Amino acid sequence: MIPGLEPVPLRELQALGSVRNWEFEGQLDEMPSLTPVRGTIRAEHRGNILEVSGSAQTIVCLCCDRCLNQFNRKLSMGTTELIWLGDSEAAAEMTEEGLDVSSVDGLVECLDPRGSFQPERWVFEQLSLQLPAVNFCGDGCPGMPQLVNQELSASVTPSADPRWQALLSLRSDPGEESEVTHD
Repeated sequence: MIPGLEPVPLRELQALGSVRNWEFEGQLDEMPSLTPVRGTIRAEHRGNILEVSGSAQTIVCLCCDRCLNQFNRKLSMGTTELIWLGDSEAAAEMTEEGLDVSSVDGLVECLDPRGSFQPERWVFEQLSLQLPAVNFCGDGCPGMPQLVNQELSASVTPSADPRWQALLSLRSDPGEESEVTHD
């Protein structure tokens, strides 16, 4: 757990009546990283909406999906999010607040107004959204690991079942004699 990013009751943020700021540096339990996660968060309680903005950065070690080598990737985020405080089915109330629920930028997250805001969880979610869907180490990727002795493996013909003789003869060149071994 990152020190200072403990959950904060939403009622406490409401009673504060101003913006709450956090500066942090530490390791996220759910996201192992090579460097500490550093950043800032700003939260403001605005009635039925919690406006949260922040920025953070760290470096994580990923495994390339092509060559299986490990590589480092810098993750950074800078975002602002509006979180609805109340029932997620309250579309009429959201419309009264001037919010378009159906838009792409509409409210996606909802919190119980009697609950708490978890800044560390919010940072984890925002950084997780920055992880690539496909891990690729870059243009210098050697690709899939290849067999060391491909020439040797190409020249060795495994012993075949005589019932496969017709298929093996189709695979070889017409002028070539099939290299089928009989057991």
